[in-house]
Amino acid sequence: MRKIPFIFIVFISLSVLLSCSTTRKKSEVKGLKKLYHNTTAKFNGYFNAEEIMDEGIVTLQSMHQDNYNTILDVYDYVNVEGVTSINADMDKAIEKLTTVATIHDVSNYLDDCYVLIGKAQYLKQDYAAALETFQYFEEEFDPKNPYGRVYKANNKKKSSKDKRKELEQARKEKDKERKEEAKEREKEREQQKKEREEKDKQRKKEAKDRKKSRGKKSRSTKSRNPISKDKEETPEVKVDKVDKEAIEANKAAAEAREKEIEEELKRKKEEEEKKKNEEKKYEREGEGAIWKNKTAYTFGLYWLARTYIEQQRFGTAKYVIDKLEGTAGLSDDIAKQLPAAKAHLYLQTKDYTLALVELETAINKEKNRRNKARYAFIKAQLYEKSGNTAMAYEEYGRAKKYSPDHEMELNAKINEVKLAYNEGQSSRENVLSKLEKLLSERKNQQFKDQILFAIAQVKLDGGDIDGAIADFESAISQSSGNKNIQLEANYKLGYLLFDRGLYSEAKSKFDAVLSVMSKQDERLRQVEILSTNLTAIANNINTIELQDSLLALSLKPQDELREIALEELRERDADLAAASNKGNSPTPNSNVIRSNEAVGAARSSFFAYNPVVLNQGKIEFQRIWGDIAVGDNWRRSLRSDISNSFDTDLNESEPEEKVYTEKEIDSVLKGIPRTPEQKAKADAKISEALFELGTLFRDRIRDYSKSVEVLERLNTEYPNFAKRDEALFYLYLSYSDLPDNANAIKVLEMMKQEFPDSKFTKIATDPAYAKSLSDSDETIASYYDKTYELFEAGNYNEVIERSRKKTELFPGKKEFAAKFALINAMSLGSLEGKERYVKELQQVIRAFPKSDEEKRAQEILRFLNGDQQAFNEILFDEALDAFEAEDEKLHYVFVITYDLGHKEFDKYKLDISNYNKKYHRFENLKLSNIYLNVEEKSQIILIRSFENKEKAMKYYDGVQKNKSEYVTKTKTDFDIFVSTQKNYREVIKQRSANNYRVFFDKNYLGKK
Repeated sequence: MRKIPFIFIVFISLSVLLSCSTTRKKSEVKGLKKLYHNTTAKFNGYFNAEEIMDEGIVTLQSMHQDNYNTILDVYDYVNVEGVTSINADMDKAIEKLTTVATIHDVSNYLDDCYVLIGKAQYLKQDYAAALETFQYFEEEFDPKNPYGRVYKANNKKKSSKDKRKELEQARKEKDKERKEEAKEREKEREQQKKEREEKDKQRKKEAKDRKKSRGKKSRSTKSRNPISKDKEETPEVKVDKVDKEAIEANKAAAEAREKEIEEELKRKKEEEEKKKNEEKKYEREGEGAIWKNKTAYTFGLYWLARTYIEQQRFGTAKYVIDKLEGTAGLSDDIAKQLPAAKAHLYLQTKDYTLALVELETAINKEKNRRNKARYAFIKAQLYEKSGNTAMAYEEYGRAKKYSPDHEMELNAKINEVKLAYNEGQSSRENVLSKLEKLLSERKNQQFKDQILFAIAQVKLDGGDIDGAIADFESAISQSSGNKNIQLEANYKLGYLLFDRGLYSEAKSKFDAVLSVMSKQDERLRQVEILSTNLTAIANNINTIELQDSLLALSLKPQDELREIALEELRERDADLAAASNKGNSPTPNSNVIRSNEAVGAARSSFFAYNPVVLNQGKIEFQRIWGDIAVGDNWRRSLRSDISNSFDTDLNESEPEEKVYTEKEIDSVLKGIPRTPEQKAKADAKISEALFELGTLFRDRIRDYSKSVEVLERLNTEYPNFAKRDEALFYLYLSYSDLPDNANAIKVLEMMKQEFPDSKFTKIATDPAYAKSLSDSDETIASYYDKTYELFEAGNYNEVIERSRKKTELFPGKKEFAAKFALINAMSLGSLEGKERYVKELQQVIRAFPKSDEEKRAQEILRFLNGDQQAFNEILFDEALDAFEAEDEKLHYVFVITYDLGHKEFDKYKLDISNYNKKYHRFENLKLSNIYLNVEEKSQIILIRSFENKEKAMKYYDGVQKNKSEYVTKTKTDFDIFVSTQKNYREVIKQRSANNYRVFFDKNYLGKK
């Protein structure tokens, strides 16, 4: 048995004694006890948690799938689906770190623990929790923050006078810093607003362009499958026809960007030299003494910036990074990681020039070859995007050189080949030949889908639409779980099929896109709109095809229908047998004939997709040729196995054919209309679907040609359609928009003859009638606008009179009732004073709950009662995000009063105390008070405490029912809220309940 070292026994004994010794202040823990806490903190919880986290990153990297058709992410462990698989490990790490931070809070590893807790939350993609952790860490462990623990510890030896002076100065600096952060957040909000507006403009422009292109396609069959003359000619002719001026312009732009990048790199080098000199000076002067653990603090700032980026708070992230770079004594580890973080930030903000600079710096500082290759590949993609082909070639070469990963190397080769084609340096045939060669190589079999996608893209660029569609489909079918290829290929196919007018097929592709597309993808909203718009179109197409098929079958003789039904039953049983052999269940309703509702519903106009046509073909084949074996008849007499096969066929007994009952046959044929009434119902479904489809083609996707095609069929085949006048009107509009004036005039004449008194005919022929309809709809709106103009001019008596007459002039129209009530209340208040104002506002609040006017009335009421911030909007989303719903936690109720003197405020407290004694005598509620905002004279009366939200809200509801008893003998109103302990502290910190009011209304009162 091995002996335990004596020194180890001494250390354990000493640790036990120290842990059991009399507790002293944390600041007094020194010597061996400090050593004990540092050692156990590092080598117990902290070390193990760090190991767990490293394993978690490796797991995320193995799960990550790069989409080489878009610019790669800088980090291959951030944008990962299925991140919940590491949640249990991260929670385990957080538990260990929390234990260390609790038990060994006097150790030097307390700040490190907080950093790792935040990092674990970041890896879980719980960015809100990570942000809260890092913000707390930054607040507490910033050596320059006078409100934090580190500042106090570093200044404990100074005189009280010096302390006060330094504290005051430090607080001013910290407050200034917070204001700067607030400005950055405001800039972010403005920038995001501008970006949203730009995206809306871009979407409208794209929709307009698509509309124009569809108009061109409807007038030209060639443009539906465009193959330009340039593409048909030889590569040499194509190169000669390239616009030389455009090439020169691109070269000049690329050179300008290169020069800009070189200047930026030079500036960065000068800044780094300057920073090194400052650090040397910093070390000589001994200022580093207050930074006892520089690494942990800077590491925390680094992850804080990373979290801000993932929260899309880019301005704040840039502010933190600048602060980090300006920190003296920055460790080499952080300095090495910063360029990649900055590149990640610039990629998110689409500032590609600066991203290129930081990626180059990251490559130079990075030691890991995999990361070097990744940064180089991203640089190549950026250069390719900007049109700098030469630099893109060079960076793809670097990526191949550095990369230990075959997939990245392969994609670099593919992109080089495509670049050569796009620049006219290689013919399409040559490029396709190279890609086919890559496809045939054994080592690339795992990545066939990516090569096929590239081939499809080249064919698409060359105008071979059919070839592109086939290869995109092949890429999807051969994709071995690569969701990125499925996403991009289905996305391309969706638009190709959409442009060809195959809307049902296009919808299925867009639905496939939505099933795998990330919520952060910029294209998501556009695809959602297309899928939604195509849903109704696809449903109506399917309805029409189904009913057409059923009506066609209704014309068949009964014996032929029986044969079709028997064939369907046999196929059904064969599918069931095959599925049972494979251990799978058959797909329900895989064929409409088997749903016992209909026979032969078609999903496409292509004959092979129509089961009715297929079954008819089978029956006709068997009638002529009999039930012969499927095989190749070519020179049957020469086949060596022919005699054996005949003998086998003769000797073997055929399996007994199953006999189906009449009930089973009838169940299959159940959906076929037989009586005139049933056929009339089918015709009604078709006519209604045609009408809806015609209007949808026009209104939803602006396909006027399709709209004309469908509505022409409706008006030709169903002349007695109930909405024929409206259908003709839409047909007239679609012809007008094509434009096809001759047919538009023809339809208009038809409307005049058949429906001279229809409102649709009048709208089409009489612009004055259309305007009168519009004016009648807007009369009440214009009446309100005039009334509001009088209000703004101060003519309050006229406003009151017009508000009174509104009901007489527009009986039954209630859409402007709340607006009139509010300006009426404001006018009365302006004429008769505060008391009448309050009374009228309270009436608006009661009469129009959950309206914008009720919200405005509440704000005015609060302002009248002394709340100076009543009209302030929420400045920043994070001000609202600071609050958290925790229903089962301890709750407070707090009352806010405004602009009260001491006597009035004491009277409030006494009234509330008496109310509590009367209604909550045995709940042991306690009162305390504090100023919320001294300048605005707003004060809080705190009622504590309640076990959970439910009990606190019960108190709140009681106050609302007995408000006159709660506070008596005063005309001043008050605000009352329910909150958790944490949210209450946040209200005190913000010095206003303005932001919390929104949170409270939503989470406690259920308002939107």
